[in-house]
Amino acid sequence: MQSTQSLPSYGNVQLQLSNHIATMTMNRPQSGNSLHPKMLAEMVSAMKWMDKHRDIRIILITGAGRFFNTGMELLDDSGVSFAKGSDFHELNRLFILSEKILIGAVNGPAAGYGVSCLALFDLVYSVPDAYFFTPFVKWGMAAEGASSFSFPRLMGHQRAASLFLAGDRISAVEAEKLGIVSKILPKDGFLRRVIDTATKMAKAPPGSLLATKKLMKAPVLQDLLDANNRECTLIHEERFGFEEYNEAIKQFRIEQDQKRAQKSKI
Repeated sequence: MQSTQSLPSYGNVQLQLSNHIATMTMNRPQSGNSLHPKMLAEMVSAMKWMDKHRDIRIILITGAGRFFNTGMELLDDSGVSFAKGSDFHELNRLFILSEKILIGAVNGPAAGYGVSCLALFDLVYSVPDAYFFTPFVKWGMAAEGASSFSFPRLMGHQRAASLFLAGDRISAVEAEKLGIVSKILPKDGFLRRVIDTATKMAKAPPGSLLATKKLMKAPVLQDLLDANNRECTLIHEERFGFEEYNEAIKQFRIEQDQKRAQKSKI
């Protein structure tokens, strides 16, 4: 097993390695771990590094601070691309194709991609007070993270529509009922509990872990890849940077300025 001294070092992502488990922590707590272009690039690099190391059997993904992930960076979207071959497209592709067991440790609220990506993981654990929402339509965007396929398949069209089209916010208990979350764990010692579960899994015969995941993924693998391609093409060609998106983001920034002004008066 490689020592932690050989781990790549990043500014927006932290990697830790222990007992065949690699933990990738999204480390932009000041923005709710939003998908800044630099963090996206580092996540892609980290995933490629972890995927090529045979000693790593499990990849655990969590967030620093109060939030798990709040989706795309709305205040600084310069350099973001959703085109096929972009870091965003590639990160989804890596999640879909990874032969490692992917575990999401949802340490707090999740929004947008912080929710849609969860269906690409093998197991998802959540703290009890997390909440989940996908305001794609509100921002003039569209479903992403292959969720236009994975969510209707997971929970049915109407329930997926309540999240994507109506923008409903759901609790961790509701997310567990819908199949987005595997299990809710106590907030106290949450990450330690997830790591303990991963450690038990990592002790299983690695060939059996890989074979079982492959069998479970085989029926939907191409569908997920195709959905990622469709979504990224549509968002790149019709949504991101276009009128509806620009107007929504303009209003969001006005609201943020107003909130800051109110706070400064207190």
